[in-house]
This record gives sequence, structure tokens and C-alpha cells, in this order.
Amino acid sequence: MTLAELWDICIKFMWNEEYILSLDQFFKSHKVETILDCAGGTGFPAIALKKRAWDITYSDGSQQMFDFFEKELKKEKLQIPHYFFNWLELSDKISQRFDTVLCRGNSLVYVDSWDDNKIQDITRENIKKSLREFFNILTPSGLLYVDIINEKEFDRPSYPIVEEFGEKVIDGKKIKLTWELVHDYEKRKRTWKSILLIDGVRHEFAYFSYLLRHKELVQIMSEVGFKNIEQVEIKGERNYNVFVGYR
Repeated sequence: MTLAELWDICIKFMWNEEYILSLDQFFKSHKVETILDCAGGTGFPAIALKKRAWDITYSDGSQQMFDFFEKELKKEKLQIPHYFFNWLELSDKISQRFDTVLCRGNSLVYVDSWDDNKIQDITRENIKKSLREFFNILTPSGLLYVDIINEKEFDRPSYPIVEEFGEKVIDGKKIKLTWELVHDYEKRKRTWKSILLIDGVRHEFAYFSYLLRHKELVQIMSEVGFKNIEQVEIKGERNYNVFVGYR
């Protein structure tokens, strides 16, 4: 199973129509017209938003994710502008400017590790560079929507944190999803292990990301120029905490 296939299964456990409705209402309330989903992944929520007539553009830096998305796009018979490149190339590669940049699914902290699964010494700096690119590609009054892990994950008396997502039938297969989450505060590393039981067969995957605290995210956003940074509640978002900042 590829990482794209794993993540697409996780999506079906984590979000539903309530989240899409809330996102739709959030964009309308902020008078958004154009959206760049720069962590587009397998196509959620870009495809769902396109079906609601949003002017949305997709980008991703993972070949696996990009290829998966293109197959989904053909399956849905939709047209969405889509690009394959790294966040650090955004303002050079895309001439358009957007009312909203969407970086969700706890993607920001995987800037150096999504494909090769390694944390590097420069990861924090690349997070900052990525946020600067998001800032640069916004319209003058545009906003960034970014989420990271829930505050409740931090400073627990013991790890791993075990999250049970229950069981669903997906494409005719009975699937049970469990996460095990570990924080290494010395190395600034979070380990996300997904355990899937697919028709009784166990599959395990472990992925690593930079351990970014909420205060640190807000600080970096401020350093690159974002204003009026705040945490917002989005109905249907039960896994991550959402922050918005304005250019």
C-alpha cells in the first residue's frame, strides 16, 4: 500500500460532509473567491469544493499524491488546475494570486519528510520559508488557513497516545483504523503510526514529522508577515487545530 492509498483511507475516517459544509460557510463569510489547496494530497477537499462550484487550484509536492489525484479527477470527470511542485517554488511557478491558501491535514510539518520520512536540521527553517511562500502568493487581503496537531497531544504523562477511529466498509473491504502517536521533545519529532486491519489483515505504517507547537506556529507566521493570527473553530474538524492569518 502506498502512502497516498493510506492517507485516502484515513480521510474517509476523519472528515465527512459536515466539515465540507463548514469550510464552505467559512470561505463565504470571508468573501473568498479563489482558493489554492497547496497540500492537495489525494484530492480532499479540493474535489468536494469544486463540486460546490468553488474556483479552486490544486498543488502538491508528492508524486504519489499527485498521481492519485489525477486518477480521482478523471473518475469524477472534473477540471481543476493542478500543479506538481514544492512549496518553496510556489511564487515562482504560479503567477496567479489567491484569496485563500489552504494548507491542511497537518501537512505543514511534513515539509521535509512526507516522501522520504526523515526530519532534517533545516526543517524549521523550511517551515518558515513555506509560510513565506504562502504569504507571497496571497492577494493583498488574502488569508492563510493552516492546521496542525491538536493541543491535547502535547505534554501528556505518557506516550503513545492511542486513537481508535472505529470500523468502516470501504470499497467492499472491512477496515479498522487505529493511530499511535509519540512525541520526542528532545529531537522535536512526532511519530504517527497508522494501524489498518483490512479484512482482518494487519498493515502498519510509521511516519515522522517536525513537532511544532501552536505558539511556535503563530510566532513564525507573524515573523513572515501575517497579521491578525487567530485560532478558529471549524465544525467537523475533530483531529487538528486550525489557524488563520491575514496578509
